[in-house]
Order: sequence, then C-alpha cells, then structure tokens
Amino acid sequence: MTETFHSPQSMKEVAFCLANKNNTAALEQEDGSRVVLIKNGYGGVSLAFSIYPEGTGSRIDYRKKFGTIGGVWKQCVGKTSAN
Repeated sequence: MTETFHSPQSMKEVAFCLANKNNTAALEQEDGSRVVLIKNGYGGVSLAFSIYPEGTGSRIDYRKKFGTIGGVWKQCVGKTSAN
C-alpha cells in the first residue's frame, strides 16, 4: 500500500531531510526523482519513499508494505507529530 503526501518543500529538501534523519542517502533516479530507502537492523528495507517535484513543492509516495520503524520520517513530509 502506498500513501501520498504533498509538501511545500522542494523535492531536494525533502529527500535530504529523510536521508539525513535516517543516516542514509537519497538515490537519484533517471527521471530526476529521488528515492530514500530506510533499512532495519538486519539490512532489509523497512520504509521506501519516492520524492517527485510538484509545482514549487514535492509529492512523496511512502510505501508501507515493508512495515514501520518509528515516526521521525513524518517531520520531513509535513506531519507535525512523530507519533
């Protein structure tokens, strides 16, 4: 299942925020979008985010099928609470 968020922040800002808060890197795709994969302690992907430009902001697709490892990522996509 995929959940979509819209942010007034640019694609690059959101990708940096997600990557920085989770000690990982944002991968640039051929179409210019960014992907951030957040892994669990076993090296498996727990969360996957695809970030696309949308007007002056960005659209973030969050794929939940991997499970969840906390809520700090919510700060990067415009949610005010980390819960």
